[in-house]
Amino acid sequence: MRRIAVAILHDNDLAADAVQETFVCLWHKRWRLGLMKEPQGFCVRTLRNLCVDMQRRNKLKQNKADAIASEIYIQQNDDDSDYTEQRYKQVEQAIATLPQQQQQLIEMKYVKQLTIHEIAQQTGLTETNISTQLSRAYVAIRRKINVEKENLK
Repeated sequence: MRRIAVAILHDNDLAADAVQETFVCLWHKRWRLGLMKEPQGFCVRTLRNLCVDMQRRNKLKQNKADAIASEIYIQQNDDDSDYTEQRYKQVEQAIATLPQQQQQLIEMKYVKQLTIHEIAQQTGLTETNISTQLSRAYVAIRRKINVEKENLK
């Protein structure tokens, strides 16, 4: 089952989680397995469905994180260059307050423009861990900028 999960998810850690969730799901439906003509097929289908759900959740998280990041980094459609420069300084200051690892991940993703997969290869972290760290960084940056906005009011 693990090989199937790895083939779908391309991540050993996520595959292990998927297999574990599959066994939990099968345990809850154990009484039905004896009544089925093809219980093995049911097990594989359950695993496949869980893997697809995990991929969708991870994709949604990544899309949300990318949207937050692009919102932070997109240049404002404002002719006032002082405002834009001030906004970039706020983002730089907020990034400087992040833990070192999150700073490095943001640099790799947005300055070096590496994919999550490439970052994982270079750092030895899992893709899930990288996505989580980046999401936490985005939240911290946004929070810091919002606090500064509130202080200016």
